[in-house]
Parts: sequence; structure tokens; C-alpha cells
Amino acid sequence: MRLRHVEAQYLVSQLRLQCVHMLCAIFFERAAMTIGRPGADSSNLVTRLIHGKPMVDVAAELFGQMPVLWGRYFTSVATSGLVEYRARRENQALRDRNIRVLPIARQTKHVDGTLAHGNADAQLNVEDLIKTFSASYLQSQGGKFLMFLDVEGTPSLSTDYYLGWARTLVDHSQSFSKGAVTILPGVYATQSDDATWRAVAEASQRGVQSQGAWIARWRRRGCATPLDWDPDIVLPRIKLPCDVLLWQYADECHGGDGFDCNETNPNIDLQDILHLCVLPPDTPVA
Repeated sequence: MRLRHVEAQYLVSQLRLQCVHMLCAIFFERAAMTIGRPGADSSNLVTRLIHGKPMVDVAAELFGQMPVLWGRYFTSVATSGLVEYRARRENQALRDRNIRVLPIARQTKHVDGTLAHGNADAQLNVEDLIKTFSASYLQSQGGKFLMFLDVEGTPSLSTDYYLGWARTLVDHSQSFSKGAVTILPGVYATQSDDATWRAVAEASQRGVQSQGAWIARWRRRGCATPLDWDPDIVLPRIKLPCDVLLWQYADECHGGDGFDCNETNPNIDLQDILHLCVLPPDTPVA
């Protein structure tokens, strides 16, 4: 009986030791998590006033620092309204605060279409971005820029559309700018949109490489400061052929005319992301 008691005590001590090790591992894993730099995106001017302050400054107050980038839409030169980036009204505000423009291609109802639809939309997106900033200015900024295709999940992205859009984005930007500018494809979608991420993976297998993914998974609603970057939360179930560059962790800060809250991937050199975004030129305010 004495031997059995000693064995039981030994087993209990070993179980306790294992539990301590597990708790320590969990603690250090959580402690090792890092937070990326803040960014924002909006379907309205960055200069829109919220409680008497430009939206860009409201975002900076929330984050405790200036956002490093701001996502804005580029659909076509002919597109009207404030959803589109308005250079004469937004360039200077972003330039003065050293915030880079992250271009977003917006034709969400087309993204389940054909290869031809993707070709046509990419040409419009390319010409919008290059005419907004000029090929010579973009060349002076490095000449290579990222454009995210906006996929909202209704519908999800089709492989054919993405093949047409991504290939044309690169080819047409080079031909339209006479070799001065190359626009590289990326995709924005929700973390749970398996159909979209599967299309991105299939396109990669067919020779179209994505420059990066931008994942929307809202852990907060409304205004929120950046959260710990947790791969278990951020990464989709589908294995991606590219890095996740951004996480949209909260949406609609100050409502639908406000801004969404994002952070950069802290495991990627920030400059590797920012050099693919556009620092606007000095521009007289219209």
C-alpha cells in the first residue's frame, strides 16, 4: 500500500509539472504576439469632418499615432462621387501627415465574372491610378505599387475573373505607362470567404501570383485600437500562396461614412509594405 501511495504522489507531481509547462508555453506564446502599425480605409474623403476635425486626425487620435497608410478606391477615371479617391482634396492632407495611399479596385459586383470581365475592369483601374498621380510621379516613387481587389463576399471571387484582372493589372500598367509603372495584384476579403481564397490559390497554380492578402475579420465593431496579431484569428482556412499584409480588425468607426481600422502584419518589414503604397505629391487644395 505504501508503494502505491508513493507512485500516486509521483504521478500527481508529474501531472502538476506538465500543467505548469503548458501554462508557461501558453503565456509565452501570448507574450510573443505583437501588434502591427495602424492603418485605415474609407469610402469617403480623408478630409471629411467628424466633430469638427478631419477624419484623418480623428483616426490618429484613436490610434495614438498617425496611420501609416489609408485605403481608398480607384474604379475608373469616369467614376464620380466621394467614394473614389479625390486627389485635389485628399493629396495634401495625406502628404503632410506622411500617410501613404493604398489603392483599392472597386467593382465588387463583377468579381465572380469571366476572364474578359477581369481584363476590362483591370484596364479601368490601372488608368485611374496612373492618371490620378501621373506615370512620371509614380516612377519617381519607385514605380511598383500594390492594388487590392475589393471582394465583399456577395459575390465571392471567381478564378477566371482573378486570372484576367491580375494579369491585365500588371501588363496594362506597364504598357499604359510605357514601362514606367507596374501595378501588382492583391486581394481583400473576409477571413471566412473560402471560395475567394481558393480562387486566389488556384490562380497561383495557373501562374498568377498575388502580392499580398488583406484579411477582414472584425474582432471589434466601430472604433478600436490595434489588437494582438494572432495567426489563428487572422489567417484563412485556405492555404494562401502569398503573405497576409493587413488585417482589418474593426469596421465602421464613426459609421458607414467613417473609416475601418486596420493593422499591418508585424512579422513583415513595414517598409516592404509601404514602398508599394503611394505617398501623394504636394497638391494645392481644391
